[in-house]
Amino acid sequence: MTRSLFGTDGVRGRANTYPMTAEVALRLAAAAGRHFRHDQAEHRVVIGKDTRLSGYMLETALTAGFTSTGMNVFLLGPVPTPAVGWLTRSMRADLGVMISASHNPADDNGIKFFGPDGFKLSDADELSIEALFAAGVTPAQPQNIGRAKRLDDALGRYVEYSKTTFPRQLRLDGLKIVLDCANGAAYKSSPCILRELGADLVVHNNHPTGTNINTHCGSTHPEHIQRFTQE
Repeated sequence: MTRSLFGTDGVRGRANTYPMTAEVALRLAAAAGRHFRHDQAEHRVVIGKDTRLSGYMLETALTAGFTSTGMNVFLLGPVPTPAVGWLTRSMRADLGVMISASHNPADDNGIKFFGPDGFKLSDADELSIEALFAAGVTPAQPQNIGRAKRLDDALGRYVEYSKTTFPRQLRLDGLKIVLDCANGAAYKSSPCILRELGADLVVHNNHPTGTNINTHCGSTHPEHIQRFTQE
């Protein structure tokens, strides 16, 4: 089967233009929900996003699609992509979704899926979801519609986990770090993690507006962080 939606890193495009529309996101979530919901037991999906304005639209559409097939949705809010992979596994979820276009401009967006192991879906899973997307899925019965809940402590859980990956006997005291958050998904978590480990931080571009992610900052503009590091 030839792929029509999934690329090398999920589904991507310009926001509000196919395939990054609310309609496609809803149908895609319904297809993924049907693929992973094999029985009447509770099935979970966690959804995170970056700071793009279109994230609100896609988050809502994905939630509708997943709950329509009976999956319970946990909304993480703005978190880095690794947080979705880790929380998918930590919460014993069937599926994780990250709404992000990484270093691309703010007008772009993407939908990335993670399996229950916290890693990218297999080619077989993606092809199955595409087939269900094309064929359409039957919604759950009214009494089986899923619920949606915002996980208020998602960021805190990820911060605590991230600190456990740093040797416990070490701290960052005396180390001055200049951090460029690119007005993106890590604008809260990265400063929090590094400060709690003792670093002296100088933070830039940590005031997202929904339209300024990666604007003259971040990985596509390293000259910004170079300049401030030298000061």
